[in-house]
Amino acid sequence: DRILRAIVAGIAIMLLAAFIAWWVGRTLTRQIGLLASAARSVRRLDFEHARHLPPSRLRELDDAAAAFNAMLEGLRWFETYVPRSLVRRLVRLGHVDSIQSVEREVTVMFTDIAGFTTLSERMTALEVASFLNQHFTMIDSCIDAEDGTVDKHMGDGVMAFWGAPEVEDDHGLRACRAALAMLHAMIRDNDRRRQEGAVPVRLRVGIHTGPVTVGNIGGATRVSYTIVGDTVNTADRLCELGKQVPADGNDVVILISGETG
Repeated sequence: DRILRAIVAGIAIMLLAAFIAWWVGRTLTRQIGLLASAARSVRRLDFEHARHLPPSRLRELDDAAAAFNAMLEGLRWFETYVPRSLVRRLVRLGHVDSIQSVEREVTVMFTDIAGFTTLSERMTALEVASFLNQHFTMIDSCIDAEDGTVDKHMGDGVMAFWGAPEVEDDHGLRACRAALAMLHAMIRDNDRRRQEGAVPVRLRVGIHTGPVTVGNIGGATRVSYTIVGDTVNTADRLCELGKQVPADGNDVVILISGETG
């Protein structure tokens, strides 16, 4: 009887141990699988589809999930202020030389909205912010579609360039295609604005090609991947020169230098 009870107790303990091992293994596998899936989204800089990890009954996994979720929230804020397309390309290049300052020929574009000061005076602060957010989203999508880099937003204007960090032999053509895409987008948007009784918006675009210094430029606490040089100033002046072009009902005025070909 004692031997039989010992055998039964041994089998029960073995089954309990097997169940606990199965439960722990299943918990580990599920949590690690969720972590791997979320990490792949982060690697692609696709923070929108990266899900928060659920809490775990295992302390170590729960600590890891909490740390990952905090990191994900920080990255979502981070992408709001950093050009996602630029970071993707730098990650794809995958070497430090791609962000070191070098001299390179690029094509630079500046855009701004004609009469924006007068237009903004008729709107509230929230309306101005909403208008600019919608406008920049439209302009940036045209630039991203041609693999351009949005350098910065300046008031109502955009500065972008082609030819860095990746070398593009057709950077001038890409910039011109982006400008034409902006033209079509502005025509559609102004048609919508006219139907809603709003004032149409007129866009000025300046494009110039030439040598610049490109790379990480900034101070110890804030660095930007940007370009500097007279080519940048020339593109900006071309955009400003658009003020001298009569409106004639055009939604967009595009000025391109002879060096862009």
